Amino acid sequence: MAIPVKRVAVIGAGVSGLMSVKSCLEAGLEPVCFEKNEQLGGVWQTQELDNLDGISGGTIYQCLMSNSSKEMMAVSDFPFPKEYPPYLTPQHLLTYYRDYAEHFNLDQHIRLGIEVMKVAPSADHEATGRWEVCSRPRCRSGTLDGPTASEIFDAVIVSTGLFNTAFVPSYPGQGEFRGQILHSNRFRSGEQFAGKTVLVVGSSHSAGDVAVDASRHANQVYLSMRDGAWVIGRFGPGGMPIDAYSNSRWKAKLPEVIRRLAARPMFEGRFDLDNLGLRCKRRLFEGYIMVNDEIHCRIICGALQCKPGIERFTRDGVVFEDGTRVDGLDVVVFATGYNLNFPFFEDNSIIADNFADLELYMHVWPARRTHPTLAAVGYVSTLGAQTPLFELQSRWVAQVFLGNARLPGIDERMEDVKRRKEAYFKKFGKHRIFFPPIPYCEELADKIGARPNFTRLLLTDPKLALRAFLGPAYPPFYRLNGPHPWAGARDAIINGWANTVNPTRTRVVEKPSTGGALTVAMLIAVTVLIISLILVLN
Repeated sequence: MAIPVKRVAVIGAGVSGLMSVKSCLEAGLEPVCFEKNEQLGGVWQTQELDNLDGISGGTIYQCLMSNSSKEMMAVSDFPFPKEYPPYLTPQHLLTYYRDYAEHFNLDQHIRLGIEVMKVAPSADHEATGRWEVCSRPRCRSGTLDGPTASEIFDAVIVSTGLFNTAFVPSYPGQGEFRGQILHSNRFRSGEQFAGKTVLVVGSSHSAGDVAVDASRHANQVYLSMRDGAWVIGRFGPGGMPIDAYSNSRWKAKLPEVIRRLAARPMFEGRFDLDNLGLRCKRRLFEGYIMVNDEIHCRIICGALQCKPGIERFTRDGVVFEDGTRVDGLDVVVFATGYNLNFPFFEDNSIIADNFADLELYMHVWPARRTHPTLAAVGYVSTLGAQTPLFELQSRWVAQVFLGNARLPGIDERMEDVKRRKEAYFKKFGKHRIFFPPIPYCEELADKIGARPNFTRLLLTDPKLALRAFLGPAYPPFYRLNGPHPWAGARDAIINGWANTVNPTRTRVVEKPSTGGALTVAMLIAVTVLIISLILVLN
């Protein structure tokens, strides 16, 4: 028998935390959100370098632009303003999430400047599943100030995110290096490196951003990648945002080998990867993907050079795995990601702080716990927008807390954990959580009855059915049915493309005629093919 849950502690007011507060509220629960910073927004907050210790937190830089397009990363029942451009700056996103919090009255449930110090099972946890949460006020400077408060909650949602503790690898000779070493979370602008020789280490989005921006100001920039990266721009065929083009349900049904063959031209068609030193050692979808529109331009003008992995440091440079070296280095920037960190758990077995030992059923629930009163929202990465996943995770969590959805037994949960971990390790050669978004979102939506029913749509709303199957998997599809549907979902889906392109259509030129009869014939043929495909694959 499920234990009733009413009062829920949410740790963190970043994107996943805001989704969790909203999902709790719409389910009739009473969330209390703890945010250690003075503003909500998570990684999209603006923080001064003086307030960072070089290790904690992910932070934004001046040239940052979203890797996902606005229609794909919108919350399912709160679209971005129509006037926002297809891809967004941190200020756009911070404003959006603040507006989201205000619109749904989340602010009154968020305690800013309060850091959670400890989360532990309550004295009666075995019988009730409740948790003790200890918190303390935190000054703007980052120091703790004030007494510790202890409260009891029926349930806890951990939503502190993946960008907590910077990971800086160690190489032979690194301690003897006389230049500056920093993590990319200390990067703000390429102007920091004016006149310097810089090495950026990493294959991530941020590694590409830092290398490109630094190359506009530095004497010379090198980018060290152990395995390389699959580099792709933000726009696909026909000018459609690449995530909207790639993430549709019919494509998600194709075997990965077919998707790989179909996608390779988008990665290899713009430039020769070998000539630029960008070739990835691992197959597409099994190595790192870097979204970057400019890196090839910086390489062909000589401002940026790609190098293999580091073998060792010298006093004033590095030696690479291929035996080449760079001397006279002034700065090394490690864009090497972040470690998991849950400092408020004294017992590391509650939620492990590394991917190798992490045991979360469907990446949400600590698999070995008896009571479903502890959940982790936002600890996944995907080939596309993250927000829709976080929102669906939080909606599922709220329904489990209410007793409307149930978790399987511990053995079945552990089998799910084992299956996913083994699959990821086989694919990437290390413990990593990274996957295409649609299958996972559909799994989550199934748990709460929010997955679109294509057969019903085909009979009642064929236009929407075609959009659902062939078009981008916009988040509002998960508000057509299920708990807490949104009346504006259909319009948001139908207008998705218009909302993407209209903000940039600031100069309109009349196009010459292209033969209407041929176009109509092609449309008819494509429509027949589409309907046949839906009937076969649905």
